[in-house]
Amino acid sequence: MLPSARLFAACLSLVVARDVSARSPGSPRLCIETLLTAADRPARVAAWAAHLDGIEVGSTSSPETAVVRLYEADGDIDEAARATFERIAARDVEPHPLAIRVEQLVFKAAYHFKNAPIVVVSGWRANAARHGTAEAIDFKLRGVPARTLAAYLREQPRVGVGVYTHPRTQFVHLDVREPSFHWIDGSPPGKRWHEAQLGDRTCAKRDASWIPEMDLP
Repeated sequence: MLPSARLFAACLSLVVARDVSARSPGSPRLCIETLLTAADRPARVAAWAAHLDGIEVGSTSSPETAVVRLYEADGDIDEAARATFERIAARDVEPHPLAIRVEQLVFKAAYHFKNAPIVVVSGWRANAARHGTAEAIDFKLRGVPARTLAAYLREQPRVGVGVYTHPRTQFVHLDVREPSFHWIDGSPPGKRWHEAQLGDRTCAKRDASWIPEMDLP
């Protein structure tokens, strides 16, 4: 073989060898990055729930209170905690299940207002529109004005929000529905004299953008 041919063959073998080494699955850097990614993913997914505190829950119709943490550390719903919330919210002897999205939005509001205690006014009620289908709740957050709470809830998609402003009411109605609908009512308890719809030009766009993750704290 001519010297020039031998030189060309030697150079070609070096290029091929270098390329094989760089693409080899045994590359230390490639292995380390893959292992770190796999190890970190579960911690990042659960991080939003791991730091949540329990929220004090009470009712205007019962002296019972409890500290409820609706979510487990991995982000799943804690069914035992949910049952406790529904027992306190119930006016009947037997608790009634509520729509999970209603409960999620109540707790989302409580976390938004710095872990404000939840005071349930009314949950399930027979023959009472969305209360009767377990899709509504009337509640307060201790230390948070009803108007302030209602304004925050009106920012959520696919909800009905009514704010009751009479000095003897001062609570917020929340239900889940599509499309959203909001109102204000200054009537005394048991009356509906001054109910008026609140306009919202952006609710259609907000409703259309809804995904389940929006209901998380």
